[in-house]
Amino acid sequence: MNKKTAKEIIESIYQAINNRNIQEAMQWVDDDCIYEDVNFSKTFQGKNSVKHLFQESCDNVPDDFKFVVDEITTGDPLKVGVLWHVELDNIPIPNGRGVSFYRISETTGKLIFARDIVEPPLKPGKLSFLIIRLVTPLIKTLLKQDSNPPKMQLILSKVLWFLAGTYIYILLCSSPNFILPGEPVWAIQPETIKEVISESINFFFVLPILNTLGISLMKSPVVHPAIEAQFNFAEAWIFMFLPLLLADKRVRDFPKFALWTVAMFLTNVFLLPYMAFRFKQPTLEKIEEPQKGILDHIFGWTGLIVGIIAIVWLFIGRPEFGDFSQRIDYFITQLHSSRVVIAFAVDMVLFAIFQIVLMGAVIPPENPQRPLRFIPFFGLALWLIV
Repeated sequence: MNKKTAKEIIESIYQAINNRNIQEAMQWVDDDCIYEDVNFSKTFQGKNSVKHLFQESCDNVPDDFKFVVDEITTGDPLKVGVLWHVELDNIPIPNGRGVSFYRISETTGKLIFARDIVEPPLKPGKLSFLIIRLVTPLIKTLLKQDSNPPKMQLILSKVLWFLAGTYIYILLCSSPNFILPGEPVWAIQPETIKEVISESINFFFVLPILNTLGISLMKSPVVHPAIEAQFNFAEAWIFMFLPLLLADKRVRDFPKFALWTVAMFLTNVFLLPYMAFRFKQPTLEKIEEPQKGILDHIFGWTGLIVGIIAIVWLFIGRPEFGDFSQRIDYFITQLHSSRVVIAFAVDMVLFAIFQIVLMGAVIPPENPQRPLRFIPFFGLALWLIV
């Protein structure tokens, strides 16, 4: 066993990483090391796995990207806590702070456990308390174990849980240009945040239309019409899912309104788990015709109108952005470079699938409206309206 303290070992690892000397860093890592980085959905177990993490981290950042230790504890020879930040060319990076805990093996004198927590780029503040209140009932319900679901339903549920995890990891958490282009949530760029905020301000085209009519209570942010159209079309679609979720009797005693509320912001991050949970519930022996009311009509008309405006907006909105072919070229370019655009494209594919499943579950087989479920978006809108 070496005679270095935990503080000295961790400082040596930081220095080696800053020098891009992976071999030197690995000499202080135990063969059975467990390394948890909350940026990743998996835990890195074993020396080879940790080495891969270190190597990938070094390969995906510039040479002048450095870790700077702000404070490190000294009271325990085998455990340390570290406050750190990252710098680029000796300039501190915004949202680049972190805190870590490390434990050294008493046997080998090497790093046996680590956990890194990085400052989040988005800081919801008090909004996080509201999200927790909304999500807690959902999580409790999802974690309940159901008795003896049919085998095929159980398989479908597991497949959907896998898709949910894959969706969250690939679209939201995977490293830049590792699987998809663009940056993950933990490394989101200021311009991307600005674009998302601008799209949200132009929600359902309310501000752009008011400005077009000469009403300037607030200036609408300028967003490319192709991206604006995609965002609002997707939001109009998930908007119409609320009456459909409420009509789904296969899932009872479930916080569907809370689910829909967060899904309006995070779409399939929450809708996928709901569908996975749904397949573990008993199949209804008979489908009862739902009694649609004014709420269904309002949601249907609102979704339909916004969807039509989105399509028209794609063609003629903000004429300074060129003709239709130029808009499509820009959208295709973004589809190959922007993770936000890719996420909304994937969302709409999943919306179409979920629409078929859920409408098929609430519309009786003898109802002539049942084929509407196969018409993406507009089939749902027409079913709510008629």
